[in-house]
Amino acid sequence: MGAGTLTIYSASAGSGKTFRLAGNYLARLFKSRYNYRRILAVTFTNKATAEMKGRILDQLQRLASGGKSEYLSDLMTSTGKSEEALRKEAKDILFCILHDYSRFSVCTIDAFFQKIIRAFARESGLNSGFNMELDYSLILSSAVDEMILSSA
Repeated sequence: MGAGTLTIYSASAGSGKTFRLAGNYLARLFKSRYNYRRILAVTFTNKATAEMKGRILDQLQRLASGGKSEYLSDLMTSTGKSEEALRKEAKDILFCILHDYSRFSVCTIDAFFQKIIRAFARESGLNSGFNMELDYSLILSSAVDEMILSSA
């Protein structure tokens, strides 16, 4: 996957999406320690966001401290780097992310769109102090309608 590539994973719960996404994220980090500034990972839920961020940071910490990592062999294969080089680099990457955490962008879809809307509030004619509210009942009703239509 090259620069500007959009990758979408669609799978059922418990199928390993977070594991795979975190592995891809880590592989990109080891291409350049500052890649976290150029990667946007978007998930559906706050729980998935927290899990993915936690997994990435946990694996970097494990690698940096010489601990066992589920991703080590895949990272060695995808980067062509030795275990020693990956472990040293993990320490540097972790340091960079923790000291520039606001640019470590793993968020929900709604949080991403809120950032976009806030960035262009003036151009959109919105007051900068606007509040965004979601009508979950409308979304739920629409989802149920689509489900019924698709099963017919």
